[in-house]
Amino acid sequence: MEDIIARVRRTSKLGILGEVLAAEALVRNGFQGVRNLNDDVHNQPFADLLAEKDGIRYFIGVKARNEERDVGGLNESYNCLLVPDAVNRRMKEQGATINDITARALRQVHLLAEHFAAIPAWVTVPLRPIQGTYAAYFGLLKELGNKRSIPMTGAARASYTRLADWAVDARITPDLCNAVGRRPSRSAPGPTLL
Repeated sequence: MEDIIARVRRTSKLGILGEVLAAEALVRNGFQGVRNLNDDVHNQPFADLLAEKDGIRYFIGVKARNEERDVGGLNESYNCLLVPDAVNRRMKEQGATINDITARALRQVHLLAEHFAAIPAWVTVPLRPIQGTYAAYFGLLKELGNKRSIPMTGAARASYTRLADWAVDARITPDLCNAVGRRPSRSAPGPTLL
């Protein structure tokens, strides 16, 4: 039970810190009017932040993760759209394919964004807790196609707008590491819908 509680606390701290780091990185990169939507509605579906740049408003989902998986190796993609298992199962029983379910979830995100007169976007925040560093990347949801996750391989990252490049931040501490009982290697490479 303690492991579960510790994991929930770590995940919550990671998510909150990721939103703060993303907001700060957006401001440093010329975005204005950055607002945390969770201040208005706790666990706003999909998006955490609203921001503007060059006259365009963005409805931004923030995804903060350890750069390495808990079993080692690069965390190669970050979930962007979560569909509850029960909903997923029910829709499949009704004949929907994974592509159908994903398309429906994406339509819902676009409708939510329209409510804010914004374009759906995302910011990923990979962290290296042992080193106390993070990077941040920005992209538009439409650029992912009909996918539920954001690819985070080196090649994929090269195609995104980089907001931060392995910046040191004292708020990133080793307790954010997702490896239970082991330290990750130092050689690591550079809300629901429906």
